[in-house]
Amino acid sequence: MLRIQNPFPPVGSKWRDADRRAKRTVQVVRLDVESKRVRIHCIETDILSWAKPERFNGTSRGYIPLQDAGRKR
Repeated sequence: MLRIQNPFPPVGSKWRDADRRAKRTVQVVRLDVESKRVRIHCIETDILSWAKPERFNGTSRGYIPLQDAGRKR
């Protein structure tokens, strides 16, 4: 049976920016399914912004789940 993965990260989950130049940790605050956007809160700067759900993929151009952030690639 083929399982379809939810394209949105879970609300409340914490992520680290995969770009090593950026020291940014974000928390998912809200999902806007209609416009296909994720509302995120930057913990370091206390700023709210929007992100594409495709960025929450754990690759170098996105966000890494915080529990996996310490793992080496």
